[in-house]
Amino acid sequence: MKGKIGSIIRSVFFSHWLLKIMSLLLAFALWFVVISTNDPVDEKRFQNIKVTLLNTELLADNGQVYEILDSTDILRTVTFDAPRSVRNNIQPEDIIAVADLTNLTVTNTVEIRFSCPKYGDQVQNISGNIEYVKLNIEKETRKTVNIICNQTGSVGEGYIVGDVNLDRNRLEIQGPESAINEISRAEVDVDVTGITGTSTASGRIRLVDENGNEINRASVSRNLDSVTITVIVWNTKEVPVVYNYFGTLAEDCQVTGMEASIETVRIAGPTETLNNVTQLEVQGEDINVTGADEDHMSIVHLGKYLPKGIYFAEENFEDAAVVKIMVEKAEEKKIPLRAENIQVINVPEGVTYEIVGSNSTPLVAKGLAGYMALLQSSTLSGVVDVGAWMEDSNLSEPPEGEYSLPVNVSLLDEQEKISTPVIVLRFTRVQDDDEGADTGEEG
Repeated sequence: MKGKIGSIIRSVFFSHWLLKIMSLLLAFALWFVVISTNDPVDEKRFQNIKVTLLNTELLADNGQVYEILDSTDILRTVTFDAPRSVRNNIQPEDIIAVADLTNLTVTNTVEIRFSCPKYGDQVQNISGNIEYVKLNIEKETRKTVNIICNQTGSVGEGYIVGDVNLDRNRLEIQGPESAINEISRAEVDVDVTGITGTSTASGRIRLVDENGNEINRASVSRNLDSVTITVIVWNTKEVPVVYNYFGTLAEDCQVTGMEASIETVRIAGPTETLNNVTQLEVQGEDINVTGADEDHMSIVHLGKYLPKGIYFAEENFEDAAVVKIMVEKAEEKKIPLRAENIQVINVPEGVTYEIVGSNSTPLVAKGLAGYMALLQSSTLSGVVDVGAWMEDSNLSEPPEGEYSLPVNVSLLDEQEKISTPVIVLRFTRVQDDDEGADTGEEG
């Protein structure tokens, strides 16, 4: 009995599940039939749709230009309704957004209008996240600005950047008056790192204001975007500076030396020219000592003496050299001669002499102080040549008595003798024995 009841229950249970499965299958079939026979309309969304401006020539004909404000020509989102069959096929480029400047308002806005020509009325209710394009409209103007080249990096030791040339150094720009007035110049950068000869590169032109801030406005057009830059790097070397002077000093004055604030300079230039330069020579025309009786100062600008094609290697080099010509006036000095320092030579036989100092005269010499200081009585020596004195005086022998004879004193070239010193000698004849005997006999 129990088995029969269980069998009935199992048959009822399984027959209900079968009905449920059949119901699901039937529902799915009905849904598929409905979907296949209908084309429901639903919403679709695109992003970043570009708005096209129409009739912009109206502004150009009136001498005006426009700028789009706040990126209002880019629609962040665009939504529309379309049947499923169309919606699945439509692409972003099929949505057309235009702003016609014939509809420009007094606040310089233009309404954005949408269409989808490819699918016509099947696409409806097209709208974007904004409704108007905002414009800034100004008078168009133009001007020409200089292109300035900025160096970056540095060349190796012993080299300098000799020259930087641009194939164009002027740039024409045009656009809204406010933007053009803000632009001060054009700049281009060149990296000189590692260059040792001549190098060529292309540089992008930037527009900047007077403070060097870049101005990047789409409404500003230019006739160039880049220029070709040629960089020439030169060798350097250090050479001495040679200073010349001219003119006649005051009487009895001499040049004793020279000092200059710049003794060597570092120069640069093309190798073949640089190799020929061994010194920088200053001509005397810039250092005129005529009439000087004391130290003479001059300022010489060395740049005028650079050979053609040669330049100072140091940037902003101050080439004004201060040159000091040291001038000293000669002085006179009287130096008495001491008897012990005088040598008497060529005295004839039979004659004796004695130096009588009372009537002697000193040596008078002239020269610079340093050389005059060398002349001292204690060390000054001289020679008296009695034989030469007798010959000049036509004497066969010196007569007895006192006579003034010149003293020959040797001086340096820098010591000028003004007067010859004189010494007094007393000559005495020596009597021999025979002469004395004869005298006695006669007596």
